[in-house]
Amino acid sequence: MNIQGKYTNKGLALTAKTAAGACLRVTRVVGGSGHTTDVPNAVQLPEIRQTLAVGEARCTGNTAVLPVTLAAMALEDSYTLTELGIYAEDPDEGEILYCVYRLDEPTTIQAGSDTVLRFYLRQTVSKDGGAEVLCSPVGLITESDCAPVRKMVLAVGAPQRYVTVPASELQTYLDALPRLLTEHHVITLRGTNSNIVSVKDFYGCGSLTLRADKVGDCVFTKDVIVGNCSIPVIMEGLKWELDGTASPETYCISCRDSTIYANICSFNGHAKTGRGVVSWGNSSAVLAGCALHNLEIAVEASWGGRIGVYGEDPKTECSGNTIGIYLRQGGLVLLGDLVPDLLGGTYNERNRMNAIIKGGKFV
Repeated sequence: MNIQGKYTNKGLALTAKTAAGACLRVTRVVGGSGHTTDVPNAVQLPEIRQTLAVGEARCTGNTAVLPVTLAAMALEDSYTLTELGIYAEDPDEGEILYCVYRLDEPTTIQAGSDTVLRFYLRQTVSKDGGAEVLCSPVGLITESDCAPVRKMVLAVGAPQRYVTVPASELQTYLDALPRLLTEHHVITLRGTNSNIVSVKDFYGCGSLTLRADKVGDCVFTKDVIVGNCSIPVIMEGLKWELDGTASPETYCISCRDSTIYANICSFNGHAKTGRGVVSWGNSSAVLAGCALHNLEIAVEASWGGRIGVYGEDPKTECSGNTIGIYLRQGGLVLLGDLVPDLLGGTYNERNRMNAIIKGGKFV
């Protein structure tokens, strides 16, 4: 893409003033979809579609380079970019259309897309006067905004952060956290949470640990959904007692595109309604020393999901379930040597390609 600039008559007059020592003060740069046919006499760019962000001018000798950025993300309507207009402040006339740049190839700007175009517009100025940008860089992050984020991104170690939160306020606490976690958050929970909890879209070098001092201190009566998290989500000493609203679609823990580790947790259905833990969408779940009681399905691995179940007291950890293991479309379940093949259920159910492995052998 090439662009060719041309001064307006008022722009040429302002150029003469800057050559005599005045400062070129740019007020705004706009993008348009029209065609300015008589540039010398133009006072306005036709069909203006958006204001571009202008960075700090860089001056060398009698030349100033204006870095200009076009971003489509915040646009409400798409358009075809054909020209750019630079507006400047004339000391005698106020704001004028200073010059017009034409694109040799019109470019489609799709509203809401991640399209970003960068232009470097050269202007002739006086050596002493230089150039100054009066318009704010709309939509651009400043260095003061960026510095704290850069510090977190470049951190080589993630510190620990310990908090105690009432179980009923867990969702509020999670929603207030940044999606980029640069700390290991250890959240001790107490009490009962009777709402669905969503743990979604966290990433970074940190982790989330949801824990209770002992099993029964924190009770969930509905689903905890972990989705699209690249950080590990750890659960310790938590208890699920599904309530009367439990349905065949209710899971104590639903894990998708994430990794979870549950240690000494208790999963309990409501009169064999509700399910224990499901891992699907290329997720991984590890259950260590966990209890699985009175569930329609104890564990489910689907669509590339993987579950490992380990325990040392199988007689008390698994009982009263209808289906122990439910598999479909690439699900994989690994069982520890002491874990019963049916996880306290009456049978396992398989659909299409899947596997249950225990002691290095298929079950």
